[in-house]
Amino acid sequence: MSSIEVYVLAIGANLTYSTSSMIFSIYAKRFSSLWINQVKAIIALSAFFVAMLMTNKIVSVSYGEIGILLLSGFCGLCLGDLFLFRTFTTLGPARSLVLYSFQPLMLGIYGFFFLNQVFSLNQTLAVICMIICIFIFMIERNKMTGSWDLKSFIWAFLGITLDAIGIMLTRQGYELNPGLETFQVNAIRCMGAITGFILIKPNSYFTVAKEVWSLRKREISLLLGACFVGCFVSLTLYLTALKFAHVGTLTAIAITGPVWVSILECLYHKKMPNPYLLGAFGFFITGFYLMVIA
Repeated sequence: MSSIEVYVLAIGANLTYSTSSMIFSIYAKRFSSLWINQVKAIIALSAFFVAMLMTNKIVSVSYGEIGILLLSGFCGLCLGDLFLFRTFTTLGPARSLVLYSFQPLMLGIYGFFFLNQVFSLNQTLAVICMIICIFIFMIERNKMTGSWDLKSFIWAFLGITLDAIGIMLTRQGYELNPGLETFQVNAIRCMGAITGFILIKPNSYFTVAKEVWSLRKREISLLLGACFVGCFVSLTLYLTALKFAHVGTLTAIAITGPVWVSILECLYHKKMPNPYLLGAFGFFITGFYLMVIA
């Protein structure tokens, strides 16, 4: 798979997830971070299971590989998303997602030590451009609210770290068994996440199911659609890219998420982009160009 194809998959994953995150934030505020993540995980698991049966893409997996993928789902899709979605309720999806600009540093270190991947000069400059975006948004928030809101940023960084661990474990699974199929990997990861939610709050799925069916039909459709697109479609695209990509550079593309959500928010509120958004977008274009020519 070419670098361009990998980047297109990664951008598609980030755009689908970030768009859905606007809906996730609504239900996280209405119910809780745990609630929306439980719904998301069970919908995604169902979709991945059906996809496995329809495509018949199932390979033999050792107990060790299953353990790695279950732990990956527990760290990233369970604990990581719990912290991230909690941040959605305070910072909003755009500003929460922009913090993922720091994730390339974590995964770049992992790639260097465990995958023998190195950063070229252009890739290093690209990651720097992506990280500059976060400082632009942090300055914007401080100017708007008069506070850095450090507590919310701490929650976000915990989510970033756990999500990065989940990605590292998933990539390690691919390294151990290159024949692993994306649908199968995601299904196992979702089972790890669901197991985590059950451990955190036993029997909670019974309550969640009742609350979901008590919603109006339009709300149920919106919720299920966001879970399908934001988890099934997004994870399918992202893990396909992860199988072939330079992990540090791949996660740097995560900045497409907050930039896209910021644009959607401008359209929704019928406001022109402010200088902070335009500046962040300029650095994103520069960073992406550097990644493509690296």
